[in-house]
Amino acid sequence: MPGEKIPSRSGRILSFVKNRRTIQSVSLIVSNAWLLSFLRFIPCGYLQCSNCAASTFTCPLILLERGAVMASMGVFGGAMGSAMAEKVLTPALGAVAMLVLFGALFGTWGCGWLCPFGFLQDLLAKIPVKKFHLPSWSGVLRIPVLLGLVVAVPYLTRTMFFCDVCPSGAITRLWQQAAGIPLFLKAPEGYLAAGSLVFLAGVVVLSLFTLRPFCTLLCPIGGVVGVMNKVSGVRLAVDRDHCVACGRCAQSCPQGIDPSESPDHSLCSRCLECTDNCKFISVDLR
Repeated sequence: MPGEKIPSRSGRILSFVKNRRTIQSVSLIVSNAWLLSFLRFIPCGYLQCSNCAASTFTCPLILLERGAVMASMGVFGGAMGSAMAEKVLTPALGAVAMLVLFGALFGTWGCGWLCPFGFLQDLLAKIPVKKFHLPSWSGVLRIPVLLGLVVAVPYLTRTMFFCDVCPSGAITRLWQQAAGIPLFLKAPEGYLAAGSLVFLAGVVVLSLFTLRPFCTLLCPIGGVVGVMNKVSGVRLAVDRDHCVACGRCAQSCPQGIDPSESPDHSLCSRCLECTDNCKFISVDLR
């Protein structure tokens, strides 16, 4: 029958699809494990606020912003500038390399299985209210957000603009400053910090009605790894010789994508729900 699931070899390897929430929970703990903070020199391939005191890894976006700010200040001349370039610009280039490498290996699998902020949005989506899907072209804004808010605006303003408005960073500020004077009460940084709280509230509300609104519309990291779904090592294979276009895969897709038509869509988070509902779609590990 079309809906019957017969696991392929790759499907058996990734049979832990039913444990995605467990893996997301483990990733949340590991990504914020203070005892592993000696690994902070490693940029991760998903959104993780490295301003968090307990953060294990470094957000690649903060490295890109630092590089843009220091390049704008023109401090890379002379011996001292060369040392500064090694400490700031090299990690920024390393962050780009990490995103490209992570995308080439896994595509958006890290978005669907490892990203703590994506996990939060997934949990909010479980609240039983009527849902709607964002259009399939929604992800086109993510690369412009990367180039504009993560690179161009920090370069022009010499501020860590995206970090100041990032909703994931707003969560960090909320709990880290709960015992002191919150940053959003101080000017001028406080205006952006307060704005990030409003931004976070908007993401929370939207997450009740549509899946992963921030990831779909604005996440710069998702934009980079999403375009690499077509060449990544974790892909979806459609048996087109036997697919009867029954629509079960599209109905099971949380993002509203039709995997039989667009198995490598940039918005696909590789949650693998479609492979769990149709025997003609399987995981292709390359």
